[in-house]
Amino acid sequence: MAEPVARFLSRLPERTVRVVRLGLRAIEWAPFPWRFSRLSCDARSAYLARMESSRFFVYRDLLLLAKILCMFGWARDERVRSTVGYEARCGVADGEAPPQPGPLGELRPQGDGEECDVAIVGSGAGGAAAAATLAEAGLDVLVLESGPHFDHRSYPEDPLEAIPVLYRDGGMTVAGGRPAIPVPVGRALGGTTVINSGTCFRAPDEVLAEWQERYGVEWAPELEPTFAAAEHELAVTRLDPERMGRNGQLCMEGAEALGASGGPIARNAGACIQCSSCPVGCRLDAKRAMHVSYLPRAAAAGARIRTGVQALRLLREGERVTGIACRGGLPTTAKEEFSRNGRPVRGRPFEVRARAVLLAAGAFGTPELLLRSGIRHPHLGRHLHVHPAAWIGGRYEQEVRGWEGVMQSYYVDEWQPQRILLEATFTPLSFGAQWLPGAGREHSERIRDYDKLGSIGVHLHDHSSGYVGLHPDGSLRLSYKLRDEEVRLLQFGIARAAEVHFAAGAVEVYPNVGPVPVIKRGSLPEFESMRVRADDLRLEAFHPMSTARMGADPKQSVTAPDGSVHGTDGLYVADASLLPSSVGVNPMMTIIACATQVATQLAQRISARAPAPSPGG
Repeated sequence: MAEPVARFLSRLPERTVRVVRLGLRAIEWAPFPWRFSRLSCDARSAYLARMESSRFFVYRDLLLLAKILCMFGWARDERVRSTVGYEARCGVADGEAPPQPGPLGELRPQGDGEECDVAIVGSGAGGAAAAATLAEAGLDVLVLESGPHFDHRSYPEDPLEAIPVLYRDGGMTVAGGRPAIPVPVGRALGGTTVINSGTCFRAPDEVLAEWQERYGVEWAPELEPTFAAAEHELAVTRLDPERMGRNGQLCMEGAEALGASGGPIARNAGACIQCSSCPVGCRLDAKRAMHVSYLPRAAAAGARIRTGVQALRLLREGERVTGIACRGGLPTTAKEEFSRNGRPVRGRPFEVRARAVLLAAGAFGTPELLLRSGIRHPHLGRHLHVHPAAWIGGRYEQEVRGWEGVMQSYYVDEWQPQRILLEATFTPLSFGAQWLPGAGREHSERIRDYDKLGSIGVHLHDHSSGYVGLHPDGSLRLSYKLRDEEVRLLQFGIARAAEVHFAAGAVEVYPNVGPVPVIKRGSLPEFESMRVRADDLRLEAFHPMSTARMGADPKQSVTAPDGSVHGTDGLYVADASLLPSSVGVNPMMTIIACATQVATQLAQRISARAPAPSPGG
């Protein structure tokens, strides 16, 4: 196990590796005056168990780091998978075929630079939708993506190979705070849509109304046709309860027993009925991520797509942005990415000149680039929302085999008025085993029963917020402060997920709350009455947003409702950072709808400024 994990770490950014080394060194010396590595196996297991039950959150965080690294390596072993019975695969309904996307064109950047009408930084939900809209309006569009292109022919099956190449920071992008919250985001052509679960919700009406009334985004309540068009483009289909898998069915049965409202999730995967590889790319590309949907459509309309191009800073003439200084020559394809074997790539200067620049690098990448380019605003990088989420496992007497079926399959919205959304989400073994309680043999025994595990994600519609900034060396710095009242809300949500599990027949529940590794049947009231602190929670998040929020008031928002950056000409934003507040549901469809709106207005503006044709021309 150690060798593949060491190889994995060698492919991560140096700052990430330093943090991991510091954590592992802390574990080594934590039993001072003894060293952890020199303890007997039983003594090590006992010490890890004391770390897990400690009231000092740093010990629990260190243990979680160790479990994450160990599970990346151990859970990939075929002997472990065979013992559990785990198998990752994808499938579509009989008689159906995965989509056959059109070509993307030449992905390698040309020469020392290129020119265009609109340069788009980022190829995720926002950038891809904007590219298709602008190209189909007749504009010359250039899409820049720092990551390489992967598809069903090249996704690595081994998680230790996949994570460093498909995720920013090797999946270890973390918002500091109490608790620290991992926020993994994609780094490939298609952005995070390549590695997300494919869940499709429209923004709730009350959220869109708030954007209109509080932030002056007048078009927000008028997105219904845009949502409908995006759903058609992505073959968004609601899951069949009979075929969504036992994990979703148990969540449905538990919710129905409680009288709690919910339903099968709609996904951008057409006739997909089996998926257990979403976090490392759909093996059939049945999930309509951007590289098999909007980007081929943009290319068909004439857009140029370039991978392996990192945007370094914006080029400006006075208050107008005129282009982007980039680093080209990075891996453009999966083959090139793997051939470097973790070795750094020097790259080469590459410059883009454009009539307009549209940033769609995500809620981390967009403020990062703006700050690095010297653009300042009191609200830039602030108001980071992430939908903090807790993984709540339930052990059942019967087999669940949650990997058979759809990874994210059923939602419970009964408690949305309390800003809590539950989603039945069965995480692949390498990503889910670390959330099980215990250490040593106890943890191994729980993994052995992975086939009897059901899991529900608790998502908070957060009012808490964080910050995106830069370290002195220019690297990304994230922080997030969870409010005390939202700690109570998450505790409430965890209890509701446990209630659903017990109503469906679970014998015990794993709440991922430090002092309470296991909730037994009948002890839920005791859990609800205890005082839970923020650093008792083990959270993760997948939906960063609002770090360059839009609004009519330039003093309170970074961008205007048309996506333009206040105080700067020729610069626009069309990604999750644009969203004025937390959406409360998986935001992909909302990002696409808002990016389409911004791109439509931008196309009209540029076309109106185009010079009239010469006489006889």
